[in-house]
Amino acid sequence: MVDLSRLACNGAAGKPHRVTRGRLAWLRLAAICLACCFFLRAGDDLRALATIDGASGYEGSVLDYVRKAVGGRQEVDNTGSLTAAFGAGRPHTLFIAGLDEPGYLVSAITSDGYLRVYRLSPNPPHPDFDRFFLAQPVRVTTASGRAINGVVAGLSVHLQTERAAAAKTEHPEQMYVDIGARSEREAREAGVDLLDPITLEKSYTELGSGKRMSAPWISARAGAAVLIALAERMRQAPPSNAVTLAFVSQQYGGNQGLARVLERVAADRVIWIKPGGAPHPAIAPVSYRTSEMADILAALAEKRKLEFDRAAVEKVLVPAFANEEIWKNPSQAAAVTLGVENAGTPVETVAQANLDAVESLLAEFGGIRAGGAPRPAVAAPVSRPPAFTLETLLNAAGVSGHEAPIRETIQNLLPAWARQASRVDEKGNLIIKLGEKPERLFLSHMDELGFEVVGIQPEGSLLVETRGGGISDFFEWHPAVVHTGSRPLPALMLGPEGEAGGASLRSIVEVGAATAEEARAMGIKTGDTVTARKRLRPLLGSRTSSRSLDDRIGCAILIETLRSIRREDIKRPTWFAFTAAEETGLHGAEFLAQSVHPAEVYAIDTFVSSDSPLENQRFAAARLGGGFVIRAMDSAGMTPRSAVARLAELARRHGIPVQYGVTSGANDGSRFVSGGALNIPIGWPIRYSHSPAEVADMADVDALGKIVRLLAIN
Repeated sequence: MVDLSRLACNGAAGKPHRVTRGRLAWLRLAAICLACCFFLRAGDDLRALATIDGASGYEGSVLDYVRKAVGGRQEVDNTGSLTAAFGAGRPHTLFIAGLDEPGYLVSAITSDGYLRVYRLSPNPPHPDFDRFFLAQPVRVTTASGRAINGVVAGLSVHLQTERAAAAKTEHPEQMYVDIGARSEREAREAGVDLLDPITLEKSYTELGSGKRMSAPWISARAGAAVLIALAERMRQAPPSNAVTLAFVSQQYGGNQGLARVLERVAADRVIWIKPGGAPHPAIAPVSYRTSEMADILAALAEKRKLEFDRAAVEKVLVPAFANEEIWKNPSQAAAVTLGVENAGTPVETVAQANLDAVESLLAEFGGIRAGGAPRPAVAAPVSRPPAFTLETLLNAAGVSGHEAPIRETIQNLLPAWARQASRVDEKGNLIIKLGEKPERLFLSHMDELGFEVVGIQPEGSLLVETRGGGISDFFEWHPAVVHTGSRPLPALMLGPEGEAGGASLRSIVEVGAATAEEARAMGIKTGDTVTARKRLRPLLGSRTSSRSLDDRIGCAILIETLRSIRREDIKRPTWFAFTAAEETGLHGAEFLAQSVHPAEVYAIDTFVSSDSPLENQRFAAARLGGGFVIRAMDSAGMTPRSAVARLAELARRHGIPVQYGVTSGANDGSRFVSGGALNIPIGWPIRYSHSPAEVADMADVDALGKIVRLLAIN
């Protein structure tokens, strides 16, 4: 349908024809298609704008996009704000929208390579603003324009019980950004410096067949998209009077751009598309004085049968000691909000119908006629992570107790000989049996932390419960994916049931449905699972980050071990098992241990490390980059010291870097000890376990892979 619209628009362009009845029908069709192209273009602009990094005061990339898109007689001022003028004559109308997003800047770099932060927004858009960044992927933009992946450090859930007191980390004073650097020098060699902006990694989501759009603080960029749509019209048909479009900087950083534009543009009337607001579009005065302009806009909306609320005064937030009265004639100015759900959060959501209504209202108010052919698309920056076994595993769903998709993915990645030797037991474990009674058993667990749908609310949202241990603050108010029986659906994880924030076992998930029936029509049912969105993102050096590295790395190691050897290379009876339901209580391993009694068990899983500035390093202090780790003791038991020493010596003889230590959490191998097995769990050090920001060093993973292969063939 999109292609047909574009073809129709192209076909309608050309020399004028005499209007016959047939021609009239064709022109009506062309006009409809032209409108389709127009709104499609606006949708493309919003999608692009919502994914460009542009913190307050650092809007350069957003400005570049807008300059190419908007046309007109352009001027960029000392604050980095853009004005584009169209037409001539009175009254002169000024429409204003923002360019920026809230964020932080680098305020210091520690000796071990972490970045400290300073909030760019003196008045953040939400009381929980800092909390929204905990254990989340971020991007650091260097002075050269290079975007560097990073994550905000988060507490490891496995180490919670060992803390003397609950730690607080939701304030910039306790915030650290991990870009994978090992030292200040390494961070600086990558181009990172003080004053570099830090923004939340963008995730653009379309809900309800594209009728609602969500991204971090999307409302400011949606206002810019509306103005670009107006410019689209005016380039083809000049307005009946002078119109200036202003795209201002620093709306979240003190509104210096707004103040400067109001000072330098001599307009008769001003309409400001303000970010945030209530869930329904609204018109408001800009000061406590009477606003004739707000009244005129409201009357025009009523005449056009456009539904706009009348809101209270929209106060402009300015820096300390600045002049708070920036409006020259408040009576001839008004603020418009777009209708924003979840305002001030990383899952701000706007509806296409509301954007269309605002665009239509402003166009009529400004004397801007309909029309305009679609311009060529302006490309937004994109990044594509590398594709390999680990990423394939990460992309498969497998919430604890619902492992079928990840199990099928693993089966497809196995070499043919291992696939032929595999079976799935009654508990859902995938087992490769090389011999009847195994002397050795290698384990990794398939499942991941996530949520399960336990109810569908009358208004169409989902009620979910956690499956596996996690910290709710790390997942709420961020994008998610609902895994139905037929397809994955984009979703938004909102706050806990019945509250505005805080910890909860139950959370609300939004999928874009207006009723429970509509949600069910999308294929959603109770028992479906929900996960955080996952993307494998490289950090500096050999480090990487993603949700569910625990234990998809373990699965990847077993798969790659089997792919690197032949069946005949394994001299002793050996089994490999990908277990189910580890995160909810080691259930898959417990079931297998009832019938299988190996002499040795190697559970390949994370070593939750305290190698983080948030953790007490009195234990679990395995260093990222120091090699694989022998998990000598954890909450489920301990490995004999002699066995730890033998394995460490084997690694050293073969030049494989090795560490050993004590951590928290249990491992699958512990379930086989009562049956006579020697349990030697091995893993790689991981930071920020059970969060969206898990970090591992692939050099450690490589070392772990080498020792597993060595053990398998000897």
